[in-house]
Amino acid sequence: MAPKRKSDVLEAETSFKENETEVASAGKSKKTRVDASSSSSGGKAKSKETVQWQDVELDTNSDGTIPVFDYPGDVRRKIRALQTTPGFKVTHWLKEIGNINSNSYGRFMKEKAKTDGAANGTYYAAYVYFERVRIAEGKSKSAGRKQNEIEHPRGLPLEDRRKVWVITGR
Repeated sequence: MAPKRKSDVLEAETSFKENETEVASAGKSKKTRVDASSSSSGGKAKSKETVQWQDVELDTNSDGTIPVFDYPGDVRRKIRALQTTPGFKVTHWLKEIGNINSNSYGRFMKEKAKTDGAANGTYYAAYVYFERVRIAEGKSKSAGRKQNEIEHPRGLPLEDRRKVWVITGR
């Protein structure tokens, strides 16, 4: 009987390859997933303890939100760079960063201008993810990020400026 789903075929091929011969690519992808989820619970002993991005706490505004200092265009660029990593799956990532709807993600990624998509939930969730990863990896802030912190100390507005109505009285 033929398998009904592609995932059933992939699982069967993976188990077959593991039993017959060890294939480096299949082993690496499985090891990556296992190490990423259990590195803090007793993997190999390392001289420097790694911090998981989920464990990083960020500063919040008085209203409890995390201030955003990267433009939506910068976040889209970071997402596109993340998509080039081997084994990256958008649907898994969207679930991991806050159960983001794929339609929302698609609309956000289709935007073109630097500030378009600021009201989209994907923008905020992805920014928080990238900020936590930056801190966990010990990387420094970008020049644009530092400039935005000076110009907008409470963070960038989470609204699409093109879609805002301005009413003036005459």
